[in-house]
Amino acid sequence: MENMLDSDYYRPTRWALKLMGQWPFQSPRRNKIFKCLTLFLITSISLPMITKFAESLNDIDVVMECVPMAGSYGTSYLKYFTWAFNHDRMKGLLLSMERDWRDLKTERDIQLLKKFSERARKMNNIYAMTIYGLLFLFLGAPAIPILMDICIPLNQSRPRIFLYQTEYWIDQNEYYYFIVLHAYLTVPVLFGPVIFFDNLFSIFISHTCGMCAILKSHLESVHIEDSTGDGESACKRLQLCADMQTNILEYVQYLESTCTLLFLLLVGMSILVITLTGMMIVIKGGEVSEIIRFASFNVGTIYHLFWSSWQGHTLIVESESIFLSVYQSEWYTLSPKAQRMLLPIMMRSANPCQITAGKCYVMSMESFGAAMRATMSFFTLLLSTR
Repeated sequence: MENMLDSDYYRPTRWALKLMGQWPFQSPRRNKIFKCLTLFLITSISLPMITKFAESLNDIDVVMECVPMAGSYGTSYLKYFTWAFNHDRMKGLLLSMERDWRDLKTERDIQLLKKFSERARKMNNIYAMTIYGLLFLFLGAPAIPILMDICIPLNQSRPRIFLYQTEYWIDQNEYYYFIVLHAYLTVPVLFGPVIFFDNLFSIFISHTCGMCAILKSHLESVHIEDSTGDGESACKRLQLCADMQTNILEYVQYLESTCTLLFLLLVGMSILVITLTGMMIVIKGGEVSEIIRFASFNVGTIYHLFWSSWQGHTLIVESESIFLSVYQSEWYTLSPKAQRMLLPIMMRSANPCQITAGKCYVMSMESFGAAMRATMSFFTLLLSTR
């Protein structure tokens, strides 16, 4: 069949990765140009904040205000360079997807994989729109005092709001609009690697789940062709199932080894950012615009951690169902040889596929709940010491 990597299922992520210079099938020259442009824009907005952070180490409130945005920079850089350094691995994962699409023979299998790919496309669109919607609220905070001066004027202008603490070595009040314009032009680029590499990860996970569903359907129907035969047809189908399971397990191990360190750093960073952003909401409790700014940032960080955990959870659930599908295959009607071939499949599916953060934190909804409880504990501790 046609090259599915060029299909509509992956179009938004494909084009975003091309613009960031990270699409492995784009010419090296174009990749280098777009990489340099992306890194220049991200660095141009991160340096002023890092400078302010370094100058204000003695002021705990300024440091706490800088940390959430610093977490965003760290997340963006981590995701960008993780995939840049694993360029060949990313290409291998995409080529494996293309091979799986090409090897599908029956319409039922094709429709199953299309179903999961379409679901991934819709969920990725929702994720991107949600994050950029929260980013819009965050970016809109500086406009609130200006609008209030127009609608509810005071005898003096309200204080101007900066998106976050920066140091440009100029009079920031005099050049306020240029500074805010610079942030408006670059912050959306900063969040590009965060959003679209999450989308790419979702594509990998959804493809794996689709292949698990195909394997399940084959196992559940393997007895049908063997009901009146000598058992050879069922053995051939089980051999195909075993090969398919091997490919799935190798694919997940390859993906997990690529991003396990990244997820370890991101989980720790997310817990820190959520805790400190919550503290800033309490500290800025009397300022509506500041509450909106930090609350939107906090919700976005929680949603980002939830998304990654949910992707890992769907993989666990889908791979667990392979073990159960063996019981639904009416294995007792199969020949002894076919029954023996089922045993390795059952043994390998007894432990579900998992994506971990540093081999010590499983990306799942259960782990997400534990992370949120830990965040609340840290938040309560910090609040009590202030």
